[in-house]
Amino acid sequence: MIYSQPTIFIIFLLCFLIINIVICSLIFRKEKQFEAEKLIDIYNPNALKDLRAEYNLKADKYSLELSQLARGADHKRFFGKVKLEAFCAIKERIGDVDDGGKYVCNPRAVRKDNCTLISLGLNNAISYDQHIQNVTGGHCRILGADKDPQNITIQEDYERINGQLFVGMIPNEISISRMLKKAERREVELLKIDIEGGEHEGLEPFIREYRVCQIFIEVHGTPSEHLKMLQTMAKYNFRIFNVEPNPYCFNCCEYSLIQDNCMDQYGVYPLVPIVPKVEF
Repeated sequence: MIYSQPTIFIIFLLCFLIINIVICSLIFRKEKQFEAEKLIDIYNPNALKDLRAEYNLKADKYSLELSQLARGADHKRFFGKVKLEAFCAIKERIGDVDDGGKYVCNPRAVRKDNCTLISLGLNNAISYDQHIQNVTGGHCRILGADKDPQNITIQEDYERINGQLFVGMIPNEISISRMLKKAERREVELLKIDIEGGEHEGLEPFIREYRVCQIFIEVHGTPSEHLKMLQTMAKYNFRIFNVEPNPYCFNCCEYSLIQDNCMDQYGVYPLVPIVPKVEF
């Protein structure tokens, strides 16, 4: 097929615009990623101690600011005030580069014996699940769930990655605890949650009953609902190590957290808890 010169120009212009949109989106995400954290000089052996000392001095101020902004409706300002409470030197993005991927701390440190991973919210897209199984060596059992059955191709692919699928809306139709019991598992290394609001009711009953090391969760709702969700996880000693607002959903934000008892395993340095455990 032979294209005219004006047609070639238009195609070139469209490609140029698409590339620039993608670049701008990636830059936006990177800027938002670092709003909540500070760059660490890895060559300075005292950098983390200095950062923790600084957070110690400002912890009350940070907590108060977060509580105050939670009473309003400015999601952007609220997300910008969510501070890191733990430092993970080896953060790796698992899954899609764009919406759907999660930041995991040192995934290669996942236990090798009888380990379990959970992925909630699939929608016939399992790039995270395949990637995390590849990175962790494929020795973990991965439990996936979605409100709808997955297509036959996804079902076959999930079986190939040592996965087990569940169908039902969380928490109304199926609970995370029930999934774990049916799979005859007792604890979870990595828990990914993207269930369009179901996290508000579905998570706490599970982390109250079972040991979980890391949580990667997309929270939906008002700033007040975000704070309540963060407080719920703080109650069970989870600390934030990554914050990433979703540019395609103004009231959504991705949080990555690690439980205090798992920090040594994943090489995480504790900072200062910032999320208030009770409302001011």
